[in-house]
Amino acid sequence: MRPPDKSIKAKFTEFLEIIGKIIEHIYCSLNYLRLGQVNQKEFWSQAYDTAWSSISTVIITNISIGAVSSLQLTKHFAAFGALSEIGGTNAMAQLRELAPVITAIVVTGRIGSAWAAEVGTMKITEQINALKVMKLSPEWFIVAPRVLACMLSMPILNIIAIFASLLGGYIVAELIAQVGFTSYVNSIKHYVDVYDFIVTSFKALCFGGVIASIACSYGLEATGGAAGVGKYTTKAVVSCLICLFAFNYILSFIFYTLLK
Repeated sequence: MRPPDKSIKAKFTEFLEIIGKIIEHIYCSLNYLRLGQVNQKEFWSQAYDTAWSSISTVIITNISIGAVSSLQLTKHFAAFGALSEIGGTNAMAQLRELAPVITAIVVTGRIGSAWAAEVGTMKITEQINALKVMKLSPEWFIVAPRVLACMLSMPILNIIAIFASLLGGYIVAELIAQVGFTSYVNSIKHYVDVYDFIVTSFKALCFGGVIASIACSYGLEATGGAAGVGKYTTKAVVSCLICLFAFNYILSFIFYTLLK
């Protein structure tokens, strides 16, 4: 019998370790929040940087996504005389799947990579050891503020992304098929309810914790000088994307198959 591929075993083990670190960092961060021991200066600095630096990219990206979705829907719905349903169909796709995932990808590229490189540089230059010498926990000083900041920022960015995508969808629907604003909005009201907003916000909250915890985890493990920082930053981004898609499927299955 052919022995199992060790590389597959190693990758599976690494994936389980990533899941463990995500759970550990989120639990640790929420525990600091519960105890009122959050590094507030670092938290607000990272929250501002995460939300403000990503907002323009999130808006542009999601306007484009909404416009493309509406373009495709217009083409096919016209054949069935269902142009009035474009708004609701587009909104349902954006809220349930596209907006939180696209926003998470943008934040991963903009913030996750930056944090992995920043923390990795701190590890390489012995700043992490200096914190330990001063009896400051790296989890308190570095990880928890970033995890909580990203978890706070992601739902806000996600709501902005939803409105941006719906705006892009309306512009295209109006220009190509003359779908009126009232018809577009009424269709959204018909298909979307409060439950969808709760689910999309919860998804964004979870994605924020995943991005920050993975970025910090790989940064804290970085070795090998400048080349090592680049290597671990790349691994952090790739792992973030894989985990985001996996968690998105799990959350969608739970909320829209089991609970609804």
